[in-house]
Amino acid sequence: MGIVRRFAYLVIALVVALVFIWGRAEREHRRAEETLKQARAALDSAKAMRAGGAGERGVFLSADEIAALRRAGLTDPVSQLRSDLEAHGSLIPVKGVLGGTMGFYDRDGVVLLPGGYVYAPGEDGHILVHAILKYDVESGGKIRWTMVDVKPD
Repeated sequence: MGIVRRFAYLVIALVVALVFIWGRAEREHRRAEETLKQARAALDSAKAMRAGGAGERGVFLSADEIAALRRAGLTDPVSQLRSDLEAHGSLIPVKGVLGGTMGFYDRDGVVLLPGGYVYAPGEDGHILVHAILKYDVESGGKIRWTMVDVKPD
């Protein structure tokens, strides 16, 4: 076998190897682009939720739920729901003891759940209660609360 023929086989083998490597690199590039696309979509979704007030600690409302609350008249739904609940301690059906008054004093402990539900710790300084409430927001931003269940701790 002549040197030219060996050189030609070597070039052909090198070209085949390069084509194989190129194809593999192209597939990896497409996979990386798809992963990047998914990561960007997840980031955009998280940004949209954060812009709507969701993503805060104790807030499990979707961007659509936040938007619906705004359409109903709440300008800052998360803050307004928590503030309004603080004014409704009388919904707790457990009597305070030792002169304490039951109320929803732990604003940061309030968890806004999907579907118009809220978990809220209530207390009088002596007794802790765990409450699940339902809220409805009427046109104009009026919030109506309904106690679903409450358990003393």
